[in-house]
Amino acid sequence: MSLLVQYTLKSADDHAAQVQAMETLVASLGDEGAPGTGGMQYSCFATDDPTRFVGLFEFDDDAGRQAFLDSAAFAAYRETVGPTFANPPETTTITAIASTRA
Repeated sequence: MSLLVQYTLKSADDHAAQVQAMETLVASLGDEGAPGTGGMQYSCFATDDPTRFVGLFEFDDDAGRQAFLDSAAFAAYRETVGPTFANPPETTTITAIASTRA
């Protein structure tokens, strides 16, 4: 299962804080053993619009997805940056059909 997440910040002034929060999230997930070993992969991308970000989650299964949702790292991230979002994140379930990723 894979999810594409798109979100927009209220202000471009929050860009640097969002980047820092994302770096902290990824590092914290690593500390919890999630990326690669906990049933998930996560990548976050900034766009040319400093208020827009895109995330790609790849879960091995529903258990990996649930482990991420229940993680302390994700809870801390939501608490930190949730108030800076212009709207709730848009989430789309996607299915890989071809990739150069091993």
